[in-house]
Amino acid sequence: MLKNIWLLGVLGLIACSTTPSKPQASNDAPLTMPEEVVVSTKKVLGLEDRIWQLVELPRSVNVGKIQDGAFINFEDASMNVKGSTGCNRLMGSYKRHENILRLNDIASTKIFCPSGGIVQEALFIDALNDTRAWRIDGTHLYLMDDKNTVLAVFEVQ
Repeated sequence: MLKNIWLLGVLGLIACSTTPSKPQASNDAPLTMPEEVVVSTKKVLGLEDRIWQLVELPRSVNVGKIQDGAFINFEDASMNVKGSTGCNRLMGSYKRHENILRLNDIASTKIFCPSGGIVQEALFIDALNDTRAWRIDGTHLYLMDDKNTVLAVFEVQ
């Protein structure tokens, strides 16, 4: 009888000292979002299908003076770029992979521009032709060359 009590005591200690096994996860269990995760409501801007108003051409002598009406739009469905230099319409195509961007066949109409407009137009088209990378920071789009030098700055409209 003493042996039976001793055996029950040992079994009781063993039972108390083992950790219960975790239940196995079922693949059929519904996924739920933990309460501690905060979902951001901030809209992330993309490159395509929006109007980007030109606000700065760093290569320009008059960096702070951009002629009104200069903008660009990257059309996702056609991979075409359209816009205005501030005087003339511009068009072309583009290829993009992650932060790499290459604009091709940039052309513009040739309507007379006031003196400052023709300079801005030439610098704008040069910036587009030299673009090799892009970045969006907040509401601004930065077009950059192969050394990450900013060529043009736009603001979403």
